[in-house]
Amino acid sequence: MARSDSSEELVLVRQRRGKRLRRVTILLVFTVISGVVGFMLGSHQYRARFQAADEGFETVREERDRLQEKVTEYRRQLLQVERDQEVDRHSLREAQNTIRELEQALKERKSEISFYKSIMAPDDLETGLQVFRMDLDPTSNPDRWRYNLVLSQIGDNNRFVSGHVKVHLVGYVGEERQRLPLHRISDSREDNDIEFRFRYFQSVDGDMTIPEGFEPHSIQVAAVTDNGRETSEREFFWQDKTGGEADVSQVQDDQ
Repeated sequence: MARSDSSEELVLVRQRRGKRLRRVTILLVFTVISGVVGFMLGSHQYRARFQAADEGFETVREERDRLQEKVTEYRRQLLQVERDQEVDRHSLREAQNTIRELEQALKERKSEISFYKSIMAPDDLETGLQVFRMDLDPTSNPDRWRYNLVLSQIGDNNRFVSGHVKVHLVGYVGEERQRLPLHRISDSREDNDIEFRFRYFQSVDGDMTIPEGFEPHSIQVAAVTDNGRETSEREFFWQDKTGGEADVSQVQDDQ
């Protein structure tokens, strides 16, 4: 319906309410659908990213576990190698000690055989009183040594031979040469005369302590019978091969 007058015109248009409602409904539906589609797309992308990250995490974890197993195995192998090396070193030390002991025993047996041969078959040897042997053995104190002196009578063993023997340790303090009598370095001797009386042989045992700052060079032994008719002198060299400690393996006699 339209109405007009002389100054203006008023136009009234009737709109249908049903058409407007449809537009609002369509807009709402479109908005909801867009939201749902957007949510689904976002959820799919999130799941895809999460799945990729989870797969990457699993891969890294598997690689870590594999490397950890390798490290553990290498450590086990290294420990086994170290144990084997220690066993080898221990076995080598034992073998070396056994060889040294056998060599020392062989040396002693040879010396004993030579000694008994000199008594039983003295044809090729000088007869009479002999300073036969001087042995040294180390103790727990590196300056203290046990000695064993052996005197023998070669040839006529039907009679006893008696007398005394003197022992001196020769060495240096700095550049000064000194000759120390045995009783000064041995608690087992009150004087330097060691008496003897025997038919075949006699062994004299004791100990000696090397004075501080004294470098041993040799041991001099002089034996004489009571009647003065027989004498025997020997010098046993005491060489230091370790640069500071006397070594019993370096004690030699001049047979």
